[in-house]
Amino acid sequence: MHSVKLFTFVIVYLISFIKISILCNFFDMVCPYCKNIIKGKDEKVVCFRCETRHHKKCWDEHQGCSTDDCYENPNVKFQAENVGNKTLSEIKNEIAVQKKQITEEGVCPQCGKGFDKTLQKCFYCGYDGKTETVTTEPKEEFHEEFASRLKEKTSFKNQRRLILFTSIALVSLLIVLSAVFSYIRLNEYYKSEDYKVDLFLKEWANAWESRDIFKYRDLLDKDYQYIEKNSKPIGYDERVKRITKSFETFKSIKVKVRDVKIEQSDTSKSNYINVRFNQTYTADKKEEKGIKTLRLFRSEETKMQWKVFREYFE
Repeated sequence: MHSVKLFTFVIVYLISFIKISILCNFFDMVCPYCKNIIKGKDEKVVCFRCETRHHKKCWDEHQGCSTDDCYENPNVKFQAENVGNKTLSEIKNEIAVQKKQITEEGVCPQCGKGFDKTLQKCFYCGYDGKTETVTTEPKEEFHEEFASRLKEKTSFKNQRRLILFTSIALVSLLIVLSAVFSYIRLNEYYKSEDYKVDLFLKEWANAWESRDIFKYRDLLDKDYQYIEKNSKPIGYDERVKRITKSFETFKSIKVKVRDVKIEQSDTSKSNYINVRFNQTYTADKKEEKGIKTLRLFRSEETKMQWKVFREYFE
């Protein structure tokens, strides 16, 4: 049973570790602003553009997303211009047109000083206006760029799905293995003699506490003897007579059994077993503690059911 508990503890620890790894690493559950884990009870905000989670107080303090390359990051947003769905070539053409308009006014668009419109050159910073030309972007280039971005985004999503499903599969496998291992160990225990002896002890203690002399008498062998502290043996009839009187005298009887040790007296005789345990016997206000030893026996005559044939109390 100790090995089952140990194995269960290891499985629970692994599941907890994998769960934390999934939440923290695969689902971005670390706030990029304060670098601390976002716990389930924490109030959080999710950036609608990059889907990164933040603590709400961190989001409010930064006034937006704190991911470096996200447009909702105030540091990026204030410096960037929203170009919508324009392609890179279209943006370059707009910049080239703006620079040409500035050079026509005799001002260098790069350093802001005088610009020679005839030679199309700035003698201060070396800016060459002839290199700024307006071009048109072929449709094929646009489609290639679009397909490349789509492939990159899809690949990233597929990787996250793969990690998620792999983690779920590992957790499920560990749960199944844990269940199978526990079932095997429990099945072995329920079929073992230790389990049968444990049931016998519970039935024996219950006979005392319920003050049922008939149930108690059925647990004794016909050759039963109780050995007192002075080594004087008491036979079956006398013992039953004394127990009956105790059941009639006391209104409440409690028997606590702990530290049970099962010893097979002879490896060649599996029908004999010694059961040794610490007993606390309470009858009304009277209490007695000591070490009880029950020598059990079974045979075809007892229908292979354990019976007490010797009883010792120290």
